[in-house]
Amino acid sequence: MESLEERIARLERQVAYLQRHLGVDPSLIDAVPGGPALPPDFYQALQKGKTIQAIKIYRQTTGASLLVAKNTVEAMQRRIALES
Repeated sequence: MESLEERIARLERQVAYLQRHLGVDPSLIDAVPGGPALPPDFYQALQKGKTIQAIKIYRQTTGASLLVAKNTVEAMQRRIALES
């Protein structure tokens, strides 16, 4: 059975991997408790394939840079495509 320290270390590695994979800036997560809650119009734009609009909304909501927002939105679009 893994110790508490081992479990925390494993979970931290998993979170770091997800942040890299989704292009999330870790400094933004600490700035907004619980992470950003994205508005419904973000998800509507995402589902309709309106990438630029989704990126704009993401940046306004999270304060992310253009690069981070673009990477995150594109990763979410890829995930949606895989689920379809």
